[in-house]
Amino acid sequence: MLPKLLLTRRHPLLTLRLGNDALCIVHRGKYLDFLTSCEGGNNYVIILPHQGAYVSDKPIEPITWGGTLSMDVYALLGDELALYELSIRDGRASYVRYRVNEEFLRGISLSGNGISDVLSAAESVLRNYIRSSFMIYTAYLKLVVSGNIRLPGYREYVRGRVRVYVRDGIVIIRETSGDEVRISLISTIEAVEQFVGMMMSLLRMSRIINDVRLGRIGHSVKTILDIFIPSNLALGVKNSHI
Repeated sequence: MLPKLLLTRRHPLLTLRLGNDALCIVHRGKYLDFLTSCEGGNNYVIILPHQGAYVSDKPIEPITWGGTLSMDVYALLGDELALYELSIRDGRASYVRYRVNEEFLRGISLSGNGISDVLSAAESVLRNYIRSSFMIYTAYLKLVVSGNIRLPGYREYVRGRVRVYVRDGIVIIRETSGDEVRISLISTIEAVEQFVGMMMSLLRMSRIINDVRLGRIGHSVKTILDIFIPSNLALGVKNSHI
């Protein structure tokens, strides 16, 4: 897994070293600008997989593939996290821009002086998921944590290693294996802000984000039914004919 480079309003400048030349990438609020002359020092966030996110002032050398120089740059542009796939060939630069999803968060360690910008990017990804979904919101996380995750204010149900936490409009399923905790969240539209708040709280409580999947759950529906439907009622439903 390669390091990720992130530009934000607070950290807006990255210089690519191109032999005797340079290409400056500048955050302009809603887009990135590409300049051949640089003003000011480098100021960007580098995300090292499983190590942390750090503010850096060092120029970067692109990756060389054949005769093409390539570099991926992430940018938090307003309420959107974008990926610029940059290519430089024969002295000419071009890019393709994509909207980024939750894959950006996989492998991130929540340490370093650039982590607040990473969390801002995470919230942007999450809120874009909310805007693109309707009525029901789900997520699955695999996190490495230092201590026990506590969820005050929720009713708790226990089934072996699985714990289910419930409050109006939101269900959280937690399963722990060593230092890793696997969490599924299901929310209705009425509890969507609780869903966002809980997701961000869980990310902040983690040491390493092993996986995040929005729009999915990592536990079977049967786990939820076992908690909320009495066994005799479930048996009756199973044997009934419609």
